[in-house]
Amino acid sequence: MKISNNLILLAAATALIGCAKPAPPVVAQAPVPMCAFNDGQGPYDTPAPMWVCSEAFTGVSLAAVGSFQNSNMGYDFMVEMATSRARQKLARTISSKATSSIKDYRASTGSQTAGNETSISTAEITQKVLSQADLVGSRVLTKTRNPKTGMAYVIVGLTPDILDGVLAEAAEAAFAGEAAEFQRFKASQSFDQLKADLADEQ
Repeated sequence: MKISNNLILLAAATALIGCAKPAPPVVAQAPVPMCAFNDGQGPYDTPAPMWVCSEAFTGVSLAAVGSFQNSNMGYDFMVEMATSRARQKLARTISSKATSSIKDYRASTGSQTAGNETSISTAEITQKVLSQADLVGSRVLTKTRNPKTGMAYVIVGLTPDILDGVLAEAAEAAFAGEAAEFQRFKASQSFDQLKADLADEQ
């Protein structure tokens, strides 16, 4: 009788196991890339070089990334347009920082007057910076392309010596007609802090 009971229990257990639903398959999740291209409709899971996200590059003091959509004008044209956009971004960053630094300098030294408060706008400084040969000749560090969308990406950068020259030109433009004040600013800690702030952008 004991053996019969055991057989009954074994049969019942087997039946229960047979009725149990199989465990769902484990779906492996694709690893999320540290940097991904973010153009197009998404999902943004196509790995990109880190500089596309960080806008930082070894060996330069300041860098910026530009992009341009896929075009039937060809890849060289796309790279040219992306490079132009990156340089415009560089110019805006430099001009904005320079304008802010000069305003702080004027406030701290008491050289702010109604006559020089708005002598030149950030947009005007940006245009002057863009027209400089040094910035126009800023080096294209590398480039890449989103394999899904065809978008071209370029990063351009300024070495420390070129950045110093561009900053001096931007500051001189902001101190239009005030040569002596410009020289005092250039020799001040404010100018050194401006260079340091831009280096922190990296």
